[in-house]
Amino acid sequence: MSKPILDNLFGSKVRVKILKFLYRNYPADFSVREIAQRIQEKPQIIKEELVLLKQITIVRQNRK
Repeated sequence: MSKPILDNLFGSKVRVKILKFLYRNYPADFSVREIAQRIQEKPQIIKEELVLLKQITIVRQNRK
């Protein structure tokens, strides 16, 4: 499957990068800052995308 198809399906390139990263590193937990560093995106963008993914229950938040 090509990247543009995934980008269109999931709405943004960053969202696809987050989902790929989390899938490849399951079941580990990561902070917003860790995800941002690992996928080389700004933490604010990661936070916004994670809020959307949390609302549709694709990801969940662990508080430690």
